[in-house]
Amino acid sequence: MSTGSNRPIIIKRKKVIAGGGHHGGAWKVAICVVLFATAFAALW
Repeated sequence: MSTGSNRPIIIKRKKVIAGGGHHGGAWKVAICVVLFATAFAALW
């Protein structure tokens, strides 16, 4: 074996955050409320 094969293997993983993490979640709540109200009105 050569002397260069004793180097540790480094794996870099990129963290992917969908939707911007904790920011900008109000539109999801608003859409959920609208859909729930529409479904409730349809069943009324």
